[in-house]
Amino acid sequence: MSDLPLWVREIENQARGNLVLLVEGDSDVALFRHFLTQHRPGWDVRLHVAPASSKSRVVTGVTVHRPDWIGVIDLDEWSPDELREAVARSPRLRALPRFCIESYFCSPRELWTALPHVQRSRGNDDPQKLTGPILAALPDWVAHGAMWRVLRQLHQTARLPTQLENEPVTDEVEIRRILQAWHDQLAPDGVIDQYHQELETAKQLSQDEQLIRYVHGKKFYHQVVVQTLNRLFSQQGADDWLQRFRDEEIRPPQDLQVLLDWILSFVP
Repeated sequence: MSDLPLWVREIENQARGNLVLLVEGDSDVALFRHFLTQHRPGWDVRLHVAPASSKSRVVTGVTVHRPDWIGVIDLDEWSPDELREAVARSPRLRALPRFCIESYFCSPRELWTALPHVQRSRGNDDPQKLTGPILAALPDWVAHGAMWRVLRQLHQTARLPTQLENEPVTDEVEIRRILQAWHDQLAPDGVIDQYHQELETAKQLSQDEQLIRYVHGKKFYHQVVVQTLNRLFSQQGADDWLQRFRDEEIRPPQDLQVLLDWILSFVP
């Protein structure tokens, strides 16, 4: 349809009539293709995985532009209510069970089994050599995740006052009231209070839950996991390590298998 956005029409042309799975970014495409292949070889005969470039585009893509497509969004800062609301708008939209796709390479237990045998041998087949340094970094990254959530939510709610943007407001008393309310949202004490609440919620979770739901998986993978792997084994880039993991024929974790089955249930 000519009234569709250019990015949607481009994906249509690339899909060549196949069902489209929209994901957020290029790294999601590569990793979803890997996990789908491990889960069910031959999936790509009737399914095309494409990046929408943002969460909002994935949601809009499957709810407005092409409701016959399917979409998967990162869990990241979304609250359970926000997720329920987004999914309620389309039966063809789901969220990852974890913070983001890189979160599947942050659990030291899962990482150890995904390592090539030669690497495990260099570590004397002792998973603690990997687990110890990664979990030692966890408390700081849980705190980072709590603040990150607060700031992302603040970004959504504390933007420039729409009352002053959308129509003329000339009453200076009203202008001051609006600006004061905006200022109060940005006050450090309030932000710190929200941070403490979010951090307390995170601390009630197990380490595994913290790793997959609270820790910023993409940043943690690059700054902690890759650095730990390089100290233990050999110096490689983040993408090189991902490729090593993809070369190993390891079945996806159970929570991801459920999502993959949901995706493939739409494939004709």
